[in-house]
Amino acid sequence: MLASHSLKTSLQRSIVLFSLLLALCLMLLMLGYAWVVEDNVFNRLVTAEAGHITQQYQQTGNVIAPSQPFMTLHAGWHAMPDEIQQLHQLAPERVEFPNGNGGTLHLQTVALGNTEWILAADVSGFEVTRDYLPKLLPYLMLALAVVLAIAFALSRYLSLKIIRPLQAISTKVKQHQPGTELNLADILPDNEIGYLGQTIQHNIAQLQAALARETDFTRDISHELRTPATVLKMVLSRLSCTAPPDMQTLTQLKQSALQMEQTIHVLLALAREESMQQQPLCLLEEIEYCLVNNPRLMRQSELQLQLTIAANYRISANKNLLHILLNNIIDNALNHASASQLEISLSGDVLCIANPVATESPADILSPGVKSAGSSGIGQGLHLVNRICQGYHWQLNSCIRDNGFYLKIAFSAQQFNQE
Repeated sequence: MLASHSLKTSLQRSIVLFSLLLALCLMLLMLGYAWVVEDNVFNRLVTAEAGHITQQYQQTGNVIAPSQPFMTLHAGWHAMPDEIQQLHQLAPERVEFPNGNGGTLHLQTVALGNTEWILAADVSGFEVTRDYLPKLLPYLMLALAVVLAIAFALSRYLSLKIIRPLQAISTKVKQHQPGTELNLADILPDNEIGYLGQTIQHNIAQLQAALARETDFTRDISHELRTPATVLKMVLSRLSCTAPPDMQTLTQLKQSALQMEQTIHVLLALAREESMQQQPLCLLEEIEYCLVNNPRLMRQSELQLQLTIAANYRISANKNLLHILLNNIIDNALNHASASQLEISLSGDVLCIANPVATESPADILSPGVKSAGSSGIGQGLHLVNRICQGYHWQLNSCIRDNGFYLKIAFSAQQFNQE
């Protein structure tokens, strides 16, 4: 919360200081404008009087006195006080000079014949800004105080508008418990801060998903590979350096190696982030692809295959994981089939794979990871299918009835079945 308070204080201080500087600049501009206007009025009065004196001289040849009582006419710069002469020499274009009594003189040269005269106007009694500035100061201070009050109120409003959502997001993130979903939707405004909150929420969700996949992978690989590794160790311990391994030993070694390969393949696929990136897939096309590319299926020339799936039914899944799932289901059906028959159908959102089986050991068929009697498989097919279904939150069920083995997968409600 210290960073939030610091940001809030900095924002308020910046707004107040900016408003104060802006108000001071406007006041200085206002006073400067008043002085400029006043000086221009005096200069125009002096210019008008100089024109009048010049006109009278041209008409009569006489040098007349100024018509205004606050103006005097002097015969050249040497007739002026020494201070004014020095200032004129330093700045010949200067028109405003001090009168020696704290007032101001406005001077202008007037050429009358061959003589240069100086028209001086003592405007000390007419300087409104100087006289009224002390009276204006309280009002200027009051205006400055009002500006500061408005700026402070505005800074508090803006700081609350900006900082409060950030504080709420920070509090939610700090209070968030690992393994739970972070939900910021109810506190996010519809602006850049809301976009920042959505980005934080999305990134945390991705980190949690990656951590969950890593945890599942670590747990699963230590659990799933323990059995085949133990079998390999036991089989290798029975091998003799002199006697060649028998057929049973070689079969156990091959099955354990194949089980480890399949398990690692699926667990790595589930652990990779791209496996969670789903896309709409045509279920019929993917099943046909797996059937056509299954080498064992192609060797069974008398296989009776019945495929009943709507051509427009789609599911949202990762193609690689879906192929792993379908290939394991097809291999499982072929391993346990007592006749060359395979039926794949879709009813609603439930995919059903059925094939005839012998019923001597139904418990083995229904147990994932258990190899049934007489099967050439390794007993991992249903287990790997179950792992993939768990990753997608699909419901997997299997049963035996009427001498047939039925495996059903109910897709989640998030699937869509129309193009």
